Amino acid sequence: MIEPDRENFNPEYVSKELTRLDEALTEKLSIYLLGGAVMAIDGLKPGTKDIDVIVENESSHRNLVSSLEKCDYYLLQSQDLSRPYQELSATALQNLEGFRWEIFIKYVAKKLALSDTMMKRADEIYSGKELTVFRLSKEDMFLMKGMTERDRDLEDMALIAKSGIKYDLIFDECIKQSESDSRGNIWEASLYEKCEELGEEYRISVPISKKLKKISEEKKLTADIEKVLKRKSLTQKEISVKLPGSKPADVRAGLEILLR
Repeated sequence: MIEPDRENFNPEYVSKELTRLDEALTEKLSIYLLGGAVMAIDGLKPGTKDIDVIVENESSHRNLVSSLEKCDYYLLQSQDLSRPYQELSATALQNLEGFRWEIFIKYVAKKLALSDTMMKRADEIYSGKELTVFRLSKEDMFLMKGMTERDRDLEDMALIAKSGIKYDLIFDECIKQSESDSRGNIWEASLYEKCEELGEEYRISVPISKKLKKISEEKKLTADIEKVLKRKSLTQKEISVKLPGSKPADVRAGLEILLR
């Protein structure tokens, strides 16, 4: 589905909607903003089509959704959204003016988690009667946008990069989340691909790209070796044959990593 283009809303509109939400709430709620709304507040963009929000648990999610419905927002169904928005796996609510909330529970697009280190880096930007709003750091927004596929995410990454960011924080968070992921996802590879796209489309050189590539290749190789070894015991040379494109030296390095 191709969605009709929605207008941008300025930071004043975003602030007004946060105040309306605070007035509708009947119990305390903390939310974490990322994406276009934060960039608009920071002056990196003139406006935003929606607010991307992460909450910590199901209880906070229910509280937020029910309170937004009191503010005349309505739930959007999956078929109402274009494919990139469907793949975000977020709860989407929109008002009659076309302004939208995208709400994630703990994880963004079922990928990166709202970690303790992310919450520590977040700044409080609104404190009302019931509502407290934090904004994720630019580094954490860059990382999270490196995992999603909406058209404007790469453009947002470019704007964030040009504003000045600490790439070592992005690298460390990516490594930490990748290592703690029990599903075997290689988040370094996803981020590396987006960094390469930044170079191609916006001529932005990301200093951590080479490190991300090296780690991605090592992790992919060791994962492939583990799959082969699960079937039978093989020599290094036999593993190389089973893995087209790999060299014996690469296989040896992969085995050494597995044995650490």
